[in-house]
Amino acid sequence: MRRKQRVSYATRQQGSFTVELLFILVALWGVYLFGADLSHQLLVRAKLDRSSFALVNVIKERTRYFDADVLAGQNLPVTNSELEDMAKVASRMLNTPVDNVAIKIESLTNKVNVAEFSTSKYRNLNCQTDSIFEHADLAPVEKGVVYPLYRISLCEEQSSWFKPFFNGGTSITVKIGSSSIMPGR
Repeated sequence: MRRKQRVSYATRQQGSFTVELLFILVALWGVYLFGADLSHQLLVRAKLDRSSFALVNVIKERTRYFDADVLAGQNLPVTNSELEDMAKVASRMLNTPVDNVAIKIESLTNKVNVAEFSTSKYRNLNCQTDSIFEHADLAPVEKGVVYPLYRISLCEEQSSWFKPFFNGGTSITVKIGSSSIMPGR
């Protein structure tokens, strides 16, 4: 009698292994997607960090590249033509067409005068940065001369494999941004 119960119990358990394996495989696949998605976003963020830092180091060299004079306060604010030049350089660094570069350049002179320009892609993505005024205390002052601050912000939209599971499937993209700020000289 007991033997029949054991055999009957064993035959009823044959499908449970398959079901449990399926649950474990789905869980492992979810962990894999999360890890792959997160690592991809971190790689994109690192690429944007490197690019924004390199570009802000170019634009801060006003006296060397843009005929500026910090002591006289000449040619310190950024211009729209510099935005176009920076967008071209950024497109090469990011390996993307110039029209797909989302970039914003800003300058803060004398801790009060702001000049900012952004590409249409940056505005269309609705990338957000704080005001450069909040960083005015970073501007060095030497012998009464207030040095300008420059900031380059880059933004990129990437598809996310994991985000649709958290936002109800309304969006499959994520915006990744990076800003670098540097005093001019």
